[in-house]
Amino acid sequence: MTVDGSVKLTYVVTWREISDGLRIHMRYSPVGRWIFRALWVLVALLGLLSTANLLTRGVDAMGWAAWKLLLALCLFFVAFRWLTALALLAYARHLGEHRVTVDADGISTVSERHTNQTNWGFYGRSVEGRRVFVLLTPDIWGTGVLILPKRGLGTPEDSEQLRSLITKHLAAA
Repeated sequence: MTVDGSVKLTYVVTWREISDGLRIHMRYSPVGRWIFRALWVLVALLGLLSTANLLTRGVDAMGWAAWKLLLALCLFFVAFRWLTALALLAYARHLGEHRVTVDADGISTVSERHTNQTNWGFYGRSVEGRRVFVLLTPDIWGTGVLILPKRGLGTPEDSEQLRSLITKHLAAA
């Protein structure tokens, strides 16, 4: 197997792949980790305050509006990634079928409405998930994210070759 070859992916993006990519992005970008932890601390604090209020004053002390607000906040925290994935899915579907070529020069993406060529120096690292490869920019915000679905690969050998290309070229960058 040669690492100098190219790997081609052809796919139409799905919600699950975008959601997985966003989850990985949130977990591995510095600001994403900080925001994730801050949100969980906020949820824990709200839960603790609500529990303390219930134990000291009883169920009737907390009004119906406060319960609705607490429930809405909890649902928002859970659904935030899903809603973001839905918004990005609409954009990705607008672009149509993606044909991606990964080679020594970088990553070129061609869709029905968009063409893009990105050099390896743009990305700082990659993370592999069960369904996707995610390439992340090295900046603290992690603003550049590329999600490459494994489903778009032609053969199982292509997955290993893509992994080798990414590892080799991101290590060099």
